[in-house]
Amino acid sequence: MKTTTGAAAFLSGFALVISGCNISTPAAGAGGSGSGGQSSSGGVVGSGGSQSGGTTGSGGRQGTGGSSSTGGSQGSGGRTGTGGAASGGTSGSGSTNTGGANTGGANTGGTNTGGVNTGGMTGATGGSAVSGGATGSGGATGGGGATGSGGATGQGGSTGGQGDVTVQLDKTYQTIQGFGINTALGSGSIPVSTMFSTTGADGIGLSILRVGMNTDGSLTGSGISEAKSAGGKIIGSCWSAPANCKSNNSTKDGGSLLESCYDSWSTTIANFASQQSLYAMSVGNESDFASCPGNPVCTDSYETMTYTAKQMVAFVKVAGPKLKAKGIKVIAPEASEWIHIWSNLSGTGSLVSSHPDSSDPHKCGCFSNTITADAEAKCAQTCKDGNGYDYGHWLAKDATAWAAFDILGLHEYDSQIAYAWPADVTGGKRDKEVWQTEMSGVMHWPEQGPSTDINNGVAVAGWIHSAMTVGEASAWLYWWYQALYQDDNEGLAKLKSGGTTAKRYYTMGNYSKFVRPGYIRVDLADASSDVLLSAYKSADGKTIAIVAINKGSGAASPKIGFAGGTAPTSCTPTVTSSSANLTTGTAVTVTGGVLTASLASKTVTTYVCQ
Repeated sequence: MKTTTGAAAFLSGFALVISGCNISTPAAGAGGSGSGGQSSSGGVVGSGGSQSGGTTGSGGRQGTGGSSSTGGSQGSGGRTGTGGAASGGTSGSGSTNTGGANTGGANTGGTNTGGVNTGGMTGATGGSAVSGGATGSGGATGGGGATGSGGATGQGGSTGGQGDVTVQLDKTYQTIQGFGINTALGSGSIPVSTMFSTTGADGIGLSILRVGMNTDGSLTGSGISEAKSAGGKIIGSCWSAPANCKSNNSTKDGGSLLESCYDSWSTTIANFASQQSLYAMSVGNESDFASCPGNPVCTDSYETMTYTAKQMVAFVKVAGPKLKAKGIKVIAPEASEWIHIWSNLSGTGSLVSSHPDSSDPHKCGCFSNTITADAEAKCAQTCKDGNGYDYGHWLAKDATAWAAFDILGLHEYDSQIAYAWPADVTGGKRDKEVWQTEMSGVMHWPEQGPSTDINNGVAVAGWIHSAMTVGEASAWLYWWYQALYQDDNEGLAKLKSGGTTAKRYYTMGNYSKFVRPGYIRVDLADASSDVLLSAYKSADGKTIAIVAINKGSGAASPKIGFAGGTAPTSCTPTVTSSSANLTTGTAVTVTGGVLTASLASKTVTTYVCQ
């Protein structure tokens, strides 16, 4: 967690003895918790087995420039190809734009884009368009209205219609577990019941609460009873073992867990999770980050503990079985940077001109927001040998470690984009749920704020879009409700000074209020580089939610068709804009199996279709 000043006060000040690991009480006021850095907290949990169908294609490398600008506008990186839009019932060939666009172009029935662009980030190269068999590769309508692979209108239009882009109802990806908030290390009054409600002006339908465990095994965080009363899931994480269980003999500024304390610390974690009746527990918050006062992209000294890839493999094999034995799902490795899951590269693009790169505590020395062989070749050999990041690959190489955890937990800091499941892990098919358990606008990085405007709201929606469509995340959590120590955007709703509720609160609500737990993401490509689209269907298939982000300077009216199932008859929009907060409009009739969306500039709109 690249966190905020003063948070350490909630973690320090404890004297404990845990299975022979003693820690003395630190001096009062020692080191406030860091603030401009990434705020981190525990891991979020997913349920059961994830779906293997529709896994992102093997080429899922992200484009650079994906972090949004300080004003909230997205980077221009790679544009999504729009080619593939149907004309006369025949799908286009899907031309590829320069700058790292998806090679599949727009998805018109059968094209697996493998990850949609957000703010200029390219998704995976994904699957190529499926040929339409007898009907032709574009899915042109055959005699009698037979449906081609392009999703052309079937008999009488009952199975859908042809649009600029197509919702492929039969091409499914991850099951959604929910959206949430963190209360770990926080303080003050937090309206958990309101946030977890789907009614009222400020009800945004959150369903996951993340709390934390202090160094002595006690709880940090609030709102558990309120979240549970609303049917929410509670998950947890932990920041640091006792000082005498660490290589630097301090709870702060990184340092690794001594092997002699693997048993005692894992027991403390499992007991805490059991006592709090958690749905899931992380074995360690931000295994890839050490607070680093004095570094231009860090802030203060606070509780952090790092793991190399090899250390994470070893520890999860000890901690995982203890949590599973208590019926608690296991989250790992919960890295602060999504790119650290699949590479030794560290993110770049900070707002500090003298230090554009992230802090890189394992000193791999290679920086990029795009995973390429050339970029990875620059990483230190010791990191390639397992003494760096690349947690996902190293965990997957050890069958016992891979089986010891349930949820691939991570954060979205620094590069501010998601990364696709790679082709060289489990055959390129995701076999675990992915949970993004903490993200916010922190000091020294794009969207640091303080801001409450719609530009930032659109940028945050872009973060979620990337996680959902490229990273196939089943859960997405913001950090705090209100910024506490730094005047930045670590608070979803409120700045440090309070005041008006930020637009990002409501644009997150465009997802959390309508894309409910149990919904399944279905295939839908972006309409353009400025119009980002994703679609989800309820478990019974009766409701479809389409979230549309227009980050452009002009209005857009994409035509959205439906294929692979029965098209809805109408769709009701709910809009967040500079002047509206989750405002519901008049239902729009789906004509000929096609929804003509109406998206004003700088808006996030959710269409609920039935």
